[in-house]
Amino acid sequence: MKQIEQMVGDKRAMIVFNRQYTRAADFGFFKKGESQQFLDRFEWAFAFQEIACRGEDVKLTFEQSTGWKASVIDENGQEIDVMDDSWDTATRPDYLELEKKINEIIPEPLWMRKMGEVQEKGFKFQRKQ
Repeated sequence: MKQIEQMVGDKRAMIVFNRQYTRAADFGFFKKGESQQFLDRFEWAFAFQEIACRGEDVKLTFEQSTGWKASVIDENGQEIDVMDDSWDTATRPDYLELEKKINEIIPEPLWMRKMGEVQEKGFKFQRKQ
């Protein structure tokens, strides 16, 4: 990474792209602590991340002009905004903050909602379609 940065120089933009990168420790080819120091020199321009939080599919996006946004994709494919007005959009939402907000907006976890569907419609393999 350092050699690449030297080749690019300070006159051109250097883009670091790693779909699995979420924390400095993910760049394991640096000495301990050195990766964070190196990466702190860069800033986010765009990010799209998907995580599971409380059993829900959460989509995190970042655009430099708008900051971080978080939404849950429910079992019907609907996108439900789970951002809190008090959060700093310049900072990626924390897992525990997301969990708390999801519990507030969607009190029943996915597994519980699916159980209700089973009681209402029966098991999928038993349904006539």
